Amino acid sequence: MKRIVYILLLFCIYTTSLTARTPIRQWFTDMPDSIMPLLTKNNRLDFIDFIDSHMDAIVTNRLDGKSRMTQLTEDYLHIEYTQSSSVTMKLLPTADTTQILCMVTTTNTAARDSRIAFFSKDWQPLKTSKFFIEPQKEAFLTNELNDSARHAREKLDIHLKNYELSPQDSSLICHYTTLDYLSNADKEYVKPYIHEELIYDWNGKKFVLK
Repeated sequence: MKRIVYILLLFCIYTTSLTARTPIRQWFTDMPDSIMPLLTKNNRLDFIDFIDSHMDAIVTNRLDGKSRMTQLTEDYLHIEYTQSSSVTMKLLPTADTTQILCMVTTTNTAARDSRIAFFSKDWQPLKTSKFFIEPQKEAFLTNELNDSARHAREKLDIHLKNYELSPQDSSLICHYTTLDYLSNADKEYVKPYIHEELIYDWNGKKFVLK
């Protein structure tokens, strides 16, 4: 009898874990239209069907433009949303076996710039600062204090950054894309005085600087 109870307990734990962890394709299917308003639910379903059939996952969006899903795994997807923007989603595990979703939206103009957001399973927005403290300009600067360094920093009059979620693991790379906004001469002058990227790891609760 004890053995039967033990087996049943293990089965309950296993099935509860499976229920708690939902593949990202189900999240994407259930996503409210307001999150990515250019895509209908049929568009989203077509993306998945095309990927599963090893076809080019291209759909006509609500503005009669083309959107393309380039990658879909159990916990990651990437979409070329428009000609000048992209969306990446990644499921992040938490300590209590549930998941949250991290979504990065990037505009691809003269210099890439990203926005990051987090959602619960029912697609309720979560407070970003609970899971990630976005780096300010100072985080990318070296400790150099000479006149050349000060002059280089004066050229960084805007703050642009591109977030890159990894398909392989739960890391996040932040690229300092203000450099793309500068002329080639200014870019080469500034480079020695900045960190061009910061790498963060997900620890089950939040992204922490590596």
